[in-house]
Amino acid sequence: MTRLRLAALCPVLSLFAFAACGSPTEENSPGGAGAGGSAPIAGTPSSGSSAGGATLGGTHSGGSSTGGTGAGGSGASGGATGGVFTGGGAGNGSGGGSAAGSSATGGTGGAAGAGGTGSVGEPVLHIFMLMGQSNMAGVAKSEASDKNTDDRLKVWGGCNQKAGQWNLANPPLSDCPGGSGINLSTSVDPGIWFAKTLLKKLPAGDTIGLVGTAESGERIETFITGGKHHDSIMKKIAAVKTAKNARFAGVIFHQGESNTGQGTWPGLVKQLYNEVKAGFGVTYDVPFILGELPAGGCCSSHNTLIRQAAMQLPLGSYVTQDGTKVMDEYHFDHASVVLMGTRYGDKMLEALKW
Repeated sequence: MTRLRLAALCPVLSLFAFAACGSPTEENSPGGAGAGGSAPIAGTPSSGSSAGGATLGGTHSGGSSTGGTGAGGSGASGGATGGVFTGGGAGNGSGGGSAAGSSATGGTGGAAGAGGTGSVGEPVLHIFMLMGQSNMAGVAKSEASDKNTDDRLKVWGGCNQKAGQWNLANPPLSDCPGGSGINLSTSVDPGIWFAKTLLKKLPAGDTIGLVGTAESGERIETFITGGKHHDSIMKKIAAVKTAKNARFAGVIFHQGESNTGQGTWPGLVKQLYNEVKAGFGVTYDVPFILGELPAGGCCSSHNTLIRQAAMQLPLGSYVTQDGTKVMDEYHFDHASVVLMGTRYGDKMLEALKW
């Protein structure tokens, strides 16, 4: 009787898996075959039997989907329809898990809190770090258009709101005041427009969680091990990663004014990326998007190093400052904050393949 039921279901599951997953990409390829079981589409199972096989675009402990092969397999809870949860809760195999928080199939990862953290169909909290100095913290005065009323967009703490909890995201998103007292409680930061851009393609039922750690006037050395802001960054990461179905999805980074021309800076950016990833306890890579410094200000010569840093990261990229304006020697005016935030969002959507 069991064999008859499975035989009847396999063609249906295969059809849904193909429709939901689409064509895999090199960066975000389907998960590997598990310890046994069968795969509905061109999978290569190993010997033995296990708890299941691929589930509508994800993998769990019994097989691979869409022709993927490999060792390990992710946890027994499997993947959700369309690959939003392609990993599963338990396990760390090389298959399963959605790379960089993408809703596409497969990918690398699969550890709890990474590629898949919940049971089939549960919503995901996509966590994004907002890092840097004053142009990420926000200096231009906020306007009515900057306000957010969408409950799918949250911030951990944030200026003018209660610390240590998820709040409705409204600027400024980092703590106030910053290290140099420049990012004021009335300012707007690019993070809010970054997140508003992501909302346009956010998978149904999911939520965006923003974690602002920007500090005005600070060198990158203050954010890494030994720096005065490092512990506070790690404490925020430790708190937010425990949220139900949390997935570390990416970083936007605007910094360099205080390190202009420093040849070691790209290497320090890579160190920061690795330390943040380690704080979340994940092994998969996430998009890390840097922003160029404004032309006509103090520090645009640093943009050469910004591009170099992007090239040194596994999923690194940068957004141009072209068309922006400054209101003083250092800081974007309001229209430029909106423009940069939107560019960050578009670049992240491209990286996540939402």
